[in-house]
Amino acid sequence: MERKTIVLALLAMMATTQIKAQSDDFGMWYEVTLDKKINKSLSADLTLEHRSRDSHRETDRWSGDLGIEYKLMDWLKVSAGYAFLYDNNEKWNEKHTKVAKYWGERHRFNAGLTASCDVGDLSISLRERWQYTYRPEKTVDRERVSDGAIDEKTYNGKGKNIWRNRLQLKYKLTKTWRPYANGESFVGGAGLDKLRFAVGTEIRMSKRHSFDVKYIFQKACDDDDEEGNRHVIGFGYTYKF
Repeated sequence: MERKTIVLALLAMMATTQIKAQSDDFGMWYEVTLDKKINKSLSADLTLEHRSRDSHRETDRWSGDLGIEYKLMDWLKVSAGYAFLYDNNEKWNEKHTKVAKYWGERHRFNAGLTASCDVGDLSISLRERWQYTYRPEKTVDRERVSDGAIDEKTYNGKGKNIWRNRLQLKYKLTKTWRPYANGESFVGGAGLDKLRFAVGTEIRMSKRHSFDVKYIFQKACDDDDEEGNRHVIGFGYTYKF
């Protein structure tokens, strides 16, 4: 009974996150993952994701992510992946007026190491990940600040390197419920880019089917970050075969 109370309290806390600071945004993230175990050490997965913003009124992006993971030792895994991101971009001028809105793609590559250990029913893991994202050149219609006329603007292609560090604690409450909490930093060439904190629970329905429910707070630390601070409710489903 106590375990059910803890889980219900966790879900109730996540449900209240729409009460937020005026300058922050709220969105929802949905993802579906297919996970294939190739052998005892090697696995591959495909994840499709949709993200919203502007208090869940507008699509932020669609993405597809293909990854592989190899177990070097019982406590150490190496991973690599590629993601295609299709973003809903907005550009604003110094008067906070929207001057351009367009869809554009990004290509993302990553490689990382994850170390983990178990202390009773508590699992502790540390993931170190390098991430490179390339945004191709894009020419779009943009409103001129001077007279409001529409002209073409070309945004040059650019790449960005990020080093991600995530520490996570996960507790085996029952065979079905596995609540967790994690914190992650994103560090770029100019220093700390953003911080992301999450609390949620994995719900293992069977060996093949599992769900994930979480609350995420993302804090922008770089003045050039276009996302700003965000509160997110996330839902995920994983099928293993």
